[in-house]
Amino acid sequence: MATLSLHRSAFSALRTSPHITIATARKSMATTMAYRRFQSTKADQDPAVTTIYTGPLSGVAKKLKLFSVTSLGLGCSISPFVYIIDVPVPFIAKTALVGAAIATSAASTGLIQWVMSPYVTKITTTDAANPKELTIHTLSFLAKDHSTKVPVGALAPSSRIFTSLMVSDVDQSKGWVNGQPSKPKALFYVHPELCEEEGTAIKKVVDQTGIGQGF
Repeated sequence: MATLSLHRSAFSALRTSPHITIATARKSMATTMAYRRFQSTKADQDPAVTTIYTGPLSGVAKKLKLFSVTSLGLGCSISPFVYIIDVPVPFIAKTALVGAAIATSAASTGLIQWVMSPYVTKITTTDAANPKELTIHTLSFLAKDHSTKVPVGALAPSSRIFTSLMVSDVDQSKGWVNGQPSKPKALFYVHPELCEEEGTAIKKVVDQTGIGQGF
């Protein structure tokens, strides 16, 4: 569409302005060709990305994280109103009530984050036939997309509960949250039953890294 617009603007200028020179028209055509070369170069720099694994509970994990963070935020924001309400309750009792409510909410949020933080929503690669580097997608504290790019050779089995693989050398990995550079994650969980189908790319990763031994 952008190329067509450039052509139309050039010919429209030739039609409406009798004083336009051939050099101006050539300049417009040169701009069009440069735009085409830019699009071609951009396509070459962005190879096709293939999703080789998708977490079946990705939607549930995101909603659970959002709910836990939202409930903690609401609990902290409404806590001061407990002191404003005029009820025959001692100040110490109000403080204990607020403290218990916030501590309970914080504990549940922390537990959910600890369990769901390694959960892998999807794994992508640019070479599904012979994956050498993976982009592992998880969820950040605020349930945003947290991607970690890591070589397959840097992955190893994990012994921590609720995880199945880990990054043995964090220096080889890079992380992003919604496209912004961030600290890469080192622990992940993938469903073992989704990694057992022969001939799939994720099965090749399992066989290459030995992470299947930890399932």
